[in-house]
Amino acid sequence: MQYVGRFAPSPSGPLHFGSLVAALGSYLQARANKGTWLVRIEDIDPPREVAGSADAILRTLEAYSLHWDGGVLYQHTRHDAYQAQIEAWLEQGEAYYCQCTRRQIKDAGGFYPGTCRHRQLDSEGSAVRVKIDNPIVEFTDIKHGLIKLDLPMASEDFIIKRRDGLFATTLRSC
Repeated sequence: MQYVGRFAPSPSGPLHFGSLVAALGSYLQARANKGTWLVRIEDIDPPREVAGSADAILRTLEAYSLHWDGGVLYQHTRHDAYQAQIEAWLEQGEAYYCQCTRRQIKDAGGFYPGTCRHRQLDSEGSAVRVKIDNPIVEFTDIKHGLIKLDLPMASEDFIIKRRDGLFATTLRSC
């Protein structure tokens, strides 16, 4: 299997130094493993996007000789695939509608406790959460070693589509 490194900036402004360092690390790791390095523009939150930022980010990467392999993937071009996957997960019972507010979750201890998991809500005014039935509570990081997570954090069903209709995360299986 070939190594694939990725850099996925959000076009919410110019590339800041911390993101440039992350891009460099990802790029060098891909090249050290004789792999490919891909750039994916995370343009799935239009209200936060700044016009021209995606192009400025790509120009900055090029200015530092961080040349990606293949074309740039813009997440907005994948909306149909994301929606199809969400619909499949909803049909299979692997995702569900949720109407909990941030305030309710904060009041419940800061992590979503699964309040809507079995409520059979419809899409009106709802976000979509994916079910986490087998949480990963620990893993080994190449730099930091063994990382352990609190069970409430690891088992939290997370939002994949916000109630305003925007996708909340990149769906990797699409």
